[in-house]
Amino acid sequence: MARDFFLSGRPSTIGRVELGNELAFLKTCLLLTLLCSFFFFSGRLDAAEKFKPFVPTDPIMPLSELKPGMKGECRTVIQGAKIISFPVEIVDIVPRGGVPKHLIMIKASGKVIDGTGGIASGMSGSPMYINGKLVGAIGYSWSFSKHDVGLVTPIEDMIEVWNYPERVPSFAPAPTVPEKPINRDKRIPASSDFDELLKRYVSSDVIDSGETQQADDEVSTDDLSLDEPVTSDDLAGYIYVDGISERMAEGVGEILGRKVLPFGGGLDERGSKKVRFDAKLEPGMAVGAALAWGDVEISAIGTLTALDKDGRFLAFAHPFVNSGTTSAVLMDAWISSVIPGMDSPFKYGFTGDITGIITQDRPQGIGGRVGLFAPAASCTVNLLDVDAGRSFQRRFQMVQDKFHFSEIASYAVVGLVENLWGRSGAGSAKITATFGGGALPNGWKRTNIFVSEKDVAKEMLQEFTLLTQIFAVNQFQELRPFGIDVSVEVTQDPRVIYVEDVVVSKGPFRPGDTVSFDITLRPWRKAPFVRTYSLVIPENVSGICQLLVRGGGIAEEGAEYLEEGWRSISSLPILLHEIDAKESNDQIVLEIRGQETLENQIKKARNSEPEDLMNDKLKSEIRSEKMKKGSMRVIRTNYYVDGLIHKLIKIDGGSSDLDDEDDETGDEEPSESDGDGDEDSDETSAPSDELAG
Repeated sequence: MARDFFLSGRPSTIGRVELGNELAFLKTCLLLTLLCSFFFFSGRLDAAEKFKPFVPTDPIMPLSELKPGMKGECRTVIQGAKIISFPVEIVDIVPRGGVPKHLIMIKASGKVIDGTGGIASGMSGSPMYINGKLVGAIGYSWSFSKHDVGLVTPIEDMIEVWNYPERVPSFAPAPTVPEKPINRDKRIPASSDFDELLKRYVSSDVIDSGETQQADDEVSTDDLSLDEPVTSDDLAGYIYVDGISERMAEGVGEILGRKVLPFGGGLDERGSKKVRFDAKLEPGMAVGAALAWGDVEISAIGTLTALDKDGRFLAFAHPFVNSGTTSAVLMDAWISSVIPGMDSPFKYGFTGDITGIITQDRPQGIGGRVGLFAPAASCTVNLLDVDAGRSFQRRFQMVQDKFHFSEIASYAVVGLVENLWGRSGAGSAKITATFGGGALPNGWKRTNIFVSEKDVAKEMLQEFTLLTQIFAVNQFQELRPFGIDVSVEVTQDPRVIYVEDVVVSKGPFRPGDTVSFDITLRPWRKAPFVRTYSLVIPENVSGICQLLVRGGGIAEEGAEYLEEGWRSISSLPILLHEIDAKESNDQIVLEIRGQETLENQIKKARNSEPEDLMNDKLKSEIRSEKMKKGSMRVIRTNYYVDGLIHKLIKIDGGSSDLDDEDDETGDEEPSESDGDGDEDSDETSAPSDELAG
């Protein structure tokens, strides 16, 4: 991921997408959704709680006692929050080779089913009883048939959800990962977590010898096989995505593999969700499972199946998004109505208060705990519509799952922008994203400008997706708690400035001389203006040099140390420093590039050790050295800068003094970003109609 980013470039065209460059020293953007006191209820569960059998409060009827023709009832909600029941009859018991191991075919009947048009999406998890005993829960139906026939997941299969370990995120900051090796003994596993897992499945003598064999208590290969999906349609085919533009909602649906209902959610009069510590849940009630909530909601509505005495629950009778171990949010739900449909009827409603945590998302159903909560990743979006003179602020939270967050957060942010802007298509956008977390106490900021003749939101989406991936799934450090603060300015006008001409002062020039030049800049459809700048010719060059004036990212030099394998990125601070060194669309880059004198090259090759000749400087180190010596300047503007102009400069003479060549190489290991841009960068005296005002 990082390698592809550093090797990317961009042509001199409108609509390019590259990461910006600006050092950051901002307050951390950390917004927790729940009270700090929740910390005492979170964290890894005690060993005694792991793999504890789930015993429903209702008596159960085992699968072995079920026969075709047996009659029972299912409980669900079809309007409001009232639980009702409808009669069902067992048609057959269907054995399977996958997970769940069996399905119970049922036929539903009665006034409720006649009124709903059949078994509806959202009835998933509706518990089925025979003579007051719990049999299982409705999980599947077919979209191409009459909707009075469905499939029930047996309760014995659903209970197997609790055969997996739970991982409840802690409210405490994530521990800092050491940057240097701390264990040089190759016989010892590199991770204590791996060590514990190994001991669970492999005998101690096998660990000591480094060999592998099957231990007596090792799970079978059947238990470790991939879950086989059912061929029928589960009843959570719809995901509610609310608060963002319809097309970004569809993108979320594609990621999750679900159809999208673009309206749903539900907030109280304060615009937020309430947290209920003492929620009373009941089998058959409507519940919601959410990945995001607040001004953006991504959720599904189903039915609660069973509870046990220690506050654990089962629901849905099929997966939510099949993420396995998770920390999604459980909410109560309100059903507005059951809507008839050509494919199948579905419940339409909205979620309510937060009542607990979902820790298991498996093929047999979802499971979790009532009254237990976990920290969330928070996001704040501030939008300024320059044309309308209006500003908005929206907030939402997301499950702190690195993979879901990295994929979905960018769609949520960009979808919010489109929704508040009230349009999509051509335009300009300036975006500043501040990332904060436990390992980034001062925050980290990125600013860039995008212009597109077709779809500016798409341009924003690509960059923001890459940034969220870097923070969520980087190989160095978990960021917990985690938050993003995004400020966006949008306008339909093309906020573009073009580099039209460069006029260089007359020579002759020698190494170390200062070269002055005039740059003609033209904002889109406005009169040009001229700015004068200067650069210093490097001491060790001769012959013909290039003076480049260009938009950030155009003809940018690559990261040779990565391309050629001279060096790798070894820590989060270094990674962020390298991203800072990447040019952004709103910069004018001034640079003199020249060839080192032949005499210097020969002398260096003759007197240097092999490691001295390695091209292993980080891009940030090379850039810092150039700016300190004056051969490079970066001017940040309030425009998308387009254009590239080369000028050739003849250098008379040259220096072969290698003793002073590396006085200020600036190649010390970079630390975490702590500034608001390069100290040598300037701001242009841009016209008064700047995008930012």
